[in-house]
Amino acid sequence: MPRSQSFVTLALDTLDDRLVPSAVDLTAHGAMAPAGDALVQQCDAQPTGTGNIRSFVRVQGAASGGGAEQGYNTTARPLQFDENSSPQFTRALTTGDVPRVTVNGKDYREFLLDINQKSSSAKLSVDEVRLFFADTPNLTGYDPATKTLAGRAAAFDMDASAAGDVTVTLDARLNNGSGSGDMFLRVPDSAFLGTTAGTYVYLFSKMGGQASASANGGFEEWAVRSAGVTQPPTVATSNLGGTVRLDVGDGSFAPLSGVKVQLQGTDYQGNTVVLTTTTLGDGSYKFTGLLAGTYSIMDFPRDDTYECEGSTAGSVGGIASLNRIFDIELGAGINGVAYDFLQKSVSG
Repeated sequence: MPRSQSFVTLALDTLDDRLVPSAVDLTAHGAMAPAGDALVQQCDAQPTGTGNIRSFVRVQGAASGGGAEQGYNTTARPLQFDENSSPQFTRALTTGDVPRVTVNGKDYREFLLDINQKSSSAKLSVDEVRLFFADTPNLTGYDPATKTLAGRAAAFDMDASAAGDVTVTLDARLNNGSGSGDMFLRVPDSAFLGTTAGTYVYLFSKMGGQASASANGGFEEWAVRSAGVTQPPTVATSNLGGTVRLDVGDGSFAPLSGVKVQLQGTDYQGNTVVLTTTTLGDGSYKFTGLLAGTYSIMDFPRDDTYECEGSTAGSVGGIASLNRIFDIELGAGINGVAYDFLQKSVSG
């Protein structure tokens, strides 16, 4: 039976006014950009326990000698390219399995990509992504020349928009280990027009085609997140907040207003949460209405005359780095405070 669809609302910066480069760089924590008509985002490690992540295709470059690799999900055997032949890892997927998310009032379908690379050469390019639909789970016969599957044209093609040929670059070092996830791919829900919950979805991808970001490690895996359980109405929500200050020297600090601060993570239902705010006149910021989950907070330089200098984990704990506090394990009904950041003026 098809799984029920999940619905997640995300509050993000408006992307419509941004330039859409052919090369999309997701090699920084939280990086997010358009990729053709889709949205892509580097993501923190996702919960990987039973029922949280459901992989539907694994590819590894052994069949083609490494470097570049490609494949798609299907129940047909033998497989055509570099797919893992186990039916546990390369299988059928339906529209009802793919969660829907809403970003800036627009609906998308969300896929998760997990990559594995050597730490000495950790970058990997995602060169092609296409979606196909059918009433059967065992299509085969992808044609690289016509970019069709069993004679069917793609319903979504990352390279078919006005942006032209799009390549996304990822860095496996941002998340440790396999199975944790590295990128969200959010395809416009309009691409699924005319499908039902039981329509079969095929995702073809080609990766590692760039010389500086070729495939060199273990398998790459596409997955979808499970639909979360319904939130009981009595569950208390939580808050996270702090201040951003300017280091003016001699041990003195001043509040810094207008600084962009972003929260991202996964709540206890398995839903992705991304929220963005700016600091007030006293340098303070606050994220409210959060469900229990695991979150990270990062600040960004207010403008080109400032740079990030450090951060401090607050009352709920977490791990602080230069401009990011991560692994914040937030419970229900908690008011997390003192998640503070420090910036300084750029000299010269």
